[in-house]
Amino acid sequence: MNELNLDPTASRLTIRTRAVGMLARLAHDLEITASELSGRAQLNGDAWTAELAIRAAALRVAGVLRGDRLDPEALSAGDRRDIERRLRDEVLGGAELVDIRASGTARDRADVRVTIASGSAALAARLSSRDRGEGAIGVTGSCQLSLAALGVREVKGPLGAFKVRDEIEILFDLTLRPAG
Repeated sequence: MNELNLDPTASRLTIRTRAVGMLARLAHDLEITASELSGRAQLNGDAWTAELAIRAAALRVAGVLRGDRLDPEALSAGDRRDIERRLRDEVLGGAELVDIRASGTARDRADVRVTIASGSAALAARLSSRDRGEGAIGVTGSCQLSLAALGVREVKGPLGAFKVRDEIEILFDLTLRPAG
């Protein structure tokens, strides 16, 4: 069995939200980054298990999405703080950590369980792995996560003019290095 630890300085996890509804054009599609990640994995041939923890306080609004292009200057510092506070307090229910557990029998797909204060949800993720030298493995992928499946109440704008689409997109590029 091969044990690996996540290299947080060489890893990135991004969450993309999209607004929907009658006045969605007045709202923002957002990109949120996880600036503090910790995790580990165990490999046994092609089979593997992994754990990833994201500190809720370290989720940061990177900017506004215009299609798939990020505009990091579109929001004021106050708007960013307000969105980050709502994310921690309302969406994550005050949880300190987002807990992610994954496993697979091949390196191209993961069965994932995401847990926050309000509940947990199962999903599948597409993966791509590659050797990054010196025993390190790079894992990239994406998945869709339903907020409702996590027990999160609908995230709405003032007077219900828009809401955040239930399905959020998660993109990741993780580097795992040999333990010890």
